[in-house]
Amino acid sequence: MNNLCESQILVVDDSDDNLELIEDFLDDEGYTNITCVLGAKEAYDALATNNIDLIILDIMMPDIDGLEACKHIKSQGEYKDIPIIIATAKVDLETLKNGFEVGANDYVRKPITNDVELLARVKNALTIKSQLDYIKTINKSLDQKIKEEVEKNHKRDLLMQEQTKLAAMGEMVGSIAHQWRQPLNALTINIQSLKYDFQDNLIDAKFIDEFIQTNKKTIDFMSNTIDDFRNFFRIDKEQIDFSALETIESVVNIQNAVMKHYSIDILINGEDFNIHGFKNEFSHVIMNIINNAKDALLENSVKEKKIVIILDKCTIRIEDNAGGIDNTIIQRIFEPYFTTKEQGKGTGMGLYISKMIIESNMKGKLKVKNTAIGASFEISLECRV
Repeated sequence: MNNLCESQILVVDDSDDNLELIEDFLDDEGYTNITCVLGAKEAYDALATNNIDLIILDIMMPDIDGLEACKHIKSQGEYKDIPIIIATAKVDLETLKNGFEVGANDYVRKPITNDVELLARVKNALTIKSQLDYIKTINKSLDQKIKEEVEKNHKRDLLMQEQTKLAAMGEMVGSIAHQWRQPLNALTINIQSLKYDFQDNLIDAKFIDEFIQTNKKTIDFMSNTIDDFRNFFRIDKEQIDFSALETIESVVNIQNAVMKHYSIDILINGEDFNIHGFKNEFSHVIMNIINNAKDALLENSVKEKKIVIILDKCTIRIEDNAGGIDNTIIQRIFEPYFTTKEQGKGTGMGLYISKMIIESNMKGKLKVKNTAIGASFEISLECRV
C-alpha cells in the first residue's frame, strides 16, 4: 500500500470520548478510513465486513477485555497478520508481556493526551504491514511462477519420455525387420519349393505333415517375436521382484538378429540376482545402453565388435570395445538433449531417461567410465541375491 493514510483502521474502546479523541488525532494526520466501535463483539463484526489494516484495541473493556479479544482475533487465520496496538494505562512488564503473548504487536499508553506517540506507533505498524503485504504479494507471484515452471518441467519430462519411446520404437521396428528377415526368407523358399516338390511327386501325407510342422515353427517364432516386443512396451503399473539375468537375456534376444547382422558379439557373465522395481523400465535402460554401444562400435568401425554384460553382486556393467567416450564430454552424456550423433540420428534423451529410471524410480545409481578398450556403464541397485 503506497499511501498509508488510505489504510483501514479499526479503533476499539468502551468510551465514546476516547474513540472521538483517537479519531480526531488520526483524522488530523490525514487518515480517512477509520472505524470506531464500543466493544469486542462490535470489533468482530467490523472485521468481518471491512478490510482492516490496523487495530487499536483498549485492554480494559467490559464483557470481553482487550487481551481476550486480541487472542481471539489473532487465532483467526484471515486476521492473524493484522497488527494490533493495545491501549493500556498499565505499562508494567507483566501487562506488556501478557499483551505480546496474546499477539499484540505494539502498545500505546493511556490516557492518550497527545498525538505524537500514537501517530508514531500507528505509522510504524502500518509501514511494517505494508512491507509484509508487499513481500506476500511477491511470494505469491513467485509461488505461481514456481508452480508454472514445475508444470512446464513436468510436461517437458513427459515430452522427453515420449520422444525417447518413439526413438526406441524406431530401433525396435528395425530389430523386428532383422528378426523376421530369415524366417520370412525360409517361408518364401518353402512355398516356392512346393511347386517343384509336387512336380517331382514328393508330396504325400507325411510330406504335408512335415511341411506344416516346419513352417508352423517358423510362424510361431515370428509370433513370439511380436509378443516379446509388445511386452517390452507394456507400461508397468507396480513394482515387482524379477530376475536381472532373465530380463537382460530377454532384451539381448530381442536384439540378437540386429547384432548378428552387424557382426557384434554379446556375452553375458556373472551370477543372477533379483531386482525389485519396474521390469519394463529396467529393460528399456538395458536396451538404451546396448544400442549406444552398438552405435559406437559401428561409428568407430571396430573389427571384432564386442559387448560384454557382467552381473556382480547387485551391479550390472555393460562394456564395449569401441574405444571409449571423449573425456571432454563424458560428464555430459546424461544431460537431456545432449548427443554426439549426427542430426536426425539421436534425440539425446536415451541416457538421460535411463538415469532417471535407475536413480529416481529404482533408487539406484547409473554412471559411466572409460576402460582401456571402451566405455563401461555401471548400474548399481538394491537387490535380493
